[in-house]
Amino acid sequence: MKVSLVGIMTMVLVVTATVFAGCTNSAPSSSIPISQVTASVTTIVGTPTLPTTRQPSATITAETTTPAAVTVFGAYNWAEYRNNMTTTPPAGGRYQWEADVKIERTTGTYDGTPAVHYKITNTEDYSEWIGNTLTTTKNGAITVFDTYYDASTNTFLGGTETDTIKGVVNPATDIPVTDMLGEENHPSGALGISPFGEMNTSLTYNGTGSVTVPAGTYMDAQRYTGNFHDGTPIMFWVVSGIPVPVQYQFPNKYLVGEDPFQSYELKGWG
Repeated sequence: MKVSLVGIMTMVLVVTATVFAGCTNSAPSSSIPISQVTASVTTIVGTPTLPTTRQPSATITAETTTPAAVTVFGAYNWAEYRNNMTTTPPAGGRYQWEADVKIERTTGTYDGTPAVHYKITNTEDYSEWIGNTLTTTKNGAITVFDTYYDASTNTFLGGTETDTIKGVVNPATDIPVTDMLGEENHPSGALGISPFGEMNTSLTYNGTGSVTVPAGTYMDAQRYTGNFHDGTPIMFWVVSGIPVPVQYQFPNKYLVGEDPFQSYELKGWG
């Protein structure tokens, strides 16, 4: 599955950007297969604290014990993230842009097969040249991915992609099966993981620390690190009682530019 970033890389070639800091990894201490991770769902009550930085810069000290139970992906109906992307374009500088990504999960059938339906809506600004002027339309690019997976085998059954540019809806196109080869293979899709669920890989526990995202500040977020099958490292910050990661990050070499990096920061869930 591809992410619609219409007009974004035009800006990459012309915009002189602000430098954003990456994150510092701690040494791993113990490993757990993700299949052993358990889920628990409660409600977090409190006043969210808005972030002051886009990516955490503090080093999280590794601990020697692994929590008995932690939620990485549990039972959820929807979740929404800020997709924060940074890269160094050929023209130089450090360029940063954002997208809002919302996933809605329901069950039903697809061609008679019991299926899980993932509707993912990616919303971002749309940039274009009008004459000699580069103009940007706020939230002018919206892409909706409707994908269906076999409920028992998690096999991709089919789906469509629909783009809306400045209010004009384009015809839906089919998503090739080859685009949906498994979430553990490499970063892919609007949420970086397709489908949005457990990766078939092991994660290493790296202790706890504070993390701030649009949904709030969590003082004791647990950090886990692992790798996609192509070697791309991925980091998850998870909080007990929240059925999805509060943050996850990876260097996405499939974006244009040098040192591309993506950080998904939780805005809400239900």
